Amino acid sequence: MTSSTFGKSTSHLYFIALLPPAKIRKEIEAFKKELKESYRIKHALKLPAHITLQIPFRMQEKKEPVLIRNLLKFAKDKRSFQVSLSGFGKFSQNVIFVKVSEHRPVIDLFEDLQSNLAQILDLKNHEKAARIHPHITIASRDLKTEVFPEIWAVFKDRNYQSSFRADSIHLFRHNGKTWDILRKIDLH
Repeated sequence: MTSSTFGKSTSHLYFIALLPPAKIRKEIEAFKKELKESYRIKHALKLPAHITLQIPFRMQEKKEPVLIRNLLKFAKDKRSFQVSLSGFGKFSQNVIFVKVSEHRPVIDLFEDLQSNLAQILDLKNHEKAARIHPHITIASRDLKTEVFPEIWAVFKDRNYQSSFRADSIHLFRHNGKTWDILRKIDLH
């Protein structure tokens, strides 16, 4: 072991989300690819379609087992629920997303998870979200305000309907380039 690695604990970025099934992820990925081909907007392609429950946070890798055990225990008391997707929405002129029809079940899970994580993680202020607006992003960071009106005109009245059973949460870890699923944790 070299002196530069001795005693060092590796830190990673993590986040927690609901993932729709593969069929819906592919449908939403098609929207993202359409935006990449037509407008060179590609940032949202870095992640599979998801609904964020815990925004990215940094943690020492050695704490992963504690976090995973905690999430497994947390999930035992949580029931799966239906998520309906319907049409598209926007945040200002920098995010376009697939709308989640009924927010309450996702918000309830988010709030319970935030309380739970606060007991085991020392999250910094920028790693905490006081509230969420459940959605699935299709365009964000590289969506320029100059092209937003044109893109929004394409999506604002487009019909998209789907639904799925939210029966698990997923813990992601960033590998330096992309996000990997570290663990799928079933709800009951």
